[in-house]
Amino acid sequence: MPPTVRDHLATALAMASPPRTTRDPWIPAANWHLTLGFFGEQPEGILDELTQSLRLAASQTRPFTLSLAGAGTFRHDVCWIGVSDPTEALGPLADKVRDTYATGHQHAQNRFHVTVSRAGRQARLADTMAALSVYQGPTWTVREITLFESILGEGVGGHPLYRPLCTVGFGES
Repeated sequence: MPPTVRDHLATALAMASPPRTTRDPWIPAANWHLTLGFFGEQPEGILDELTQSLRLAASQTRPFTLSLAGAGTFRHDVCWIGVSDPTEALGPLADKVRDTYATGHQHAQNRFHVTVSRAGRQARLADTMAALSVYQGPTWTVREITLFESILGEGVGGHPLYRPLCTVGFGES
C-alpha cells in the first residue's frame, strides 16, 4: 500500500481507538500488507522457483485499483480492515500466486484484508472495529507484487520483520 493509504488508515485507527492504558494494540504500520498467498516454511534454494512463479502470475496481470473499506474481527482477537476490489482482480491473482507452493491452509481465503491487530480481545477493540465498519480509505493503483520473508519476533515490538525478497511488476515477464 502506498504511504498515503497507510497514513489515512493510521489516522482512522487513532481517531477510533479507545484511550490507551497499556501498550499499543495495533500492529506497526510498516507491517500492514495484503496477503495473496502464504507459503510457510520452504526448503533452501526455492527462491528462484517462487520468483519465476510470481513473474508468471504478474505477467498475466494488468494494474488494477483497490481501496480499504470496512472492518471486523476474526475469532474476536484478530482485527482487520477490508479491501474493496471493484474489478475483482485479487481472487484470480491470488490463485495464480498460490500455485503449487502455498500451504493448503489459507487464513480467510479470498477474504482480502489488512490485519491491524492480534490483540482484539485483550485490548477490547470490538467497539473500535464496529465503528470502523464504515471506514473507506483512498483508492490506489496496484502495479506489482512482492514476496516477503517473515522473520518472527524480529520486528518492532516483537512483531514479525517482513523482509522483501523480490518485487515483480505487472506485465513483466
